[in-house]
Amino acid sequence: MIYLVFISLLLHLVSFLVIVILYQRIENQKPFDKEKTVKEIEDLLLSYTAEMKENNEKLAKRISELPVRERNQVFKSEAGEDARPEGTRPLQINKEPAGKRTPDSVQATGSEMPEKFSRYTPPVPGMEEEEESLKPSSTSKVLSLSKQGYSKDEIAKQLEMGAGEVELLLKFYK
Repeated sequence: MIYLVFISLLLHLVSFLVIVILYQRIENQKPFDKEKTVKEIEDLLLSYTAEMKENNEKLAKRISELPVRERNQVFKSEAGEDARPEGTRPLQINKEPAGKRTPDSVQATGSEMPEKFSRYTPPVPGMEEEEESLKPSSTSKVLSLSKQGYSKDEIAKQLEMGAGEVELLLKFYK
C-alpha cells in the first residue's frame, strides 16, 4: 500500500515539474514588452523613410546639377533612338502660380492618350520569356543572403539597397 502511495506521489511530482517547464517555455516565447517591440518597428520605419528621403534628395540634387542636354539624354536609348513613347514630349513645367493657371495654360495630353494606347496589344500567355517571370524578389534575395550568414551591411552593398531597408525586411520576416 505504501509502495502505491509513493509511486502516486512521485508521478504527481513529475507531472507538476513538466507543467512548470512547459509554462516557462510558453512565457519565453511571448514578446517581453509589446510596446517596446512596436516602438522598435516604428523606429525602423522612421529610419528607413529618413534614409529614403536622403537618397531622393541626393538623386534630385545630382539630376539638377546635370546640364539640360545631359538630362534629355536620359530618355535616349543605347542605339541613339528616343526611348519616349511616340507622341509624347519632354516634361515642361509651367512657372505660373497655381491660382493663375487656366485650362489653356495647363498642357493637356488627352489627344496623345488614345493614339498611344490604340497600338497596345495585351500579352498572350507564353509570349513573355520565362526568365523574366521567375526573377527573385528583393525580399527573397535579402532573406537568402541572411541565411547564408552575410551581415546587414554586406547584404545592402551586394543588392544596392539601403541598410535600413535590409534591416526592416529582416525584422519583419524573422
